Amino acid sequence: MTTRKVYWAGALFNVKELVGNRMLADAFDRKADGRWEALLPQESESENMRPDAIRDNDLELLFSSDAIVANFDGNELDSGTVVEFCFAKFLDLPAVILRTDFRGTSVEYEGGEPWNLMCSGYPRTEVLLYNPMNELRHMDFHTMLDNLGERIVQTLEHCTSRPTIFADKEAAYAAFEHALKVAGGSMPQRFTENRIREIIEKRHLKDEKSLSYNTYIQ
Repeated sequence: MTTRKVYWAGALFNVKELVGNRMLADAFDRKADGRWEALLPQESESENMRPDAIRDNDLELLFSSDAIVANFDGNELDSGTVVEFCFAKFLDLPAVILRTDFRGTSVEYEGGEPWNLMCSGYPRTEVLLYNPMNELRHMDFHTMLDNLGERIVQTLEHCTSRPTIFADKEAAYAAFEHALKVAGGSMPQRFTENRIREIIEKRHLKDEKSLSYNTYIQ
């Protein structure tokens, strides 16, 4: 069994965020049972790195991944997470938008989602709204984490079962190459043609398998 890599996008600027990211990713990995592995950008950074190198390292990790889980908590979405989500959509990565923040926002509209509408409506994207306060009334903290980890796995596999928007591998390659140019910095130099084609080939095969294997639980 091949393990798919999931870019774990979210704020990482204080202890609660760093610890929360790791604990939830661990719960996700346990419930994925080898099918998926969460990749946390917070664990690939060094205090001696320049800001542009941190940005490009995170984008390289994203571009190399098979899917993204984007945390959309907060009254204002983390701007870096939004940028990473947009690049994931350029690449047509399956995406789960996760919100565990049960507060509404000032931009919420009737029938819409609790964030700016420009972040909604993209293909191969599923939204998972999870109210942890309600869950903690019925279960302990560790059970809640496992419950949420399993829900993320189920949602991601449902999303992955949807066909890619690309007509063929050449279209996927062209989109990947264009996204590298848009990203700029050192990104175009980090991916050779062979590396891009290897990533696209693996994604293409995984997409074909996902159409006949959907473990999503209603």
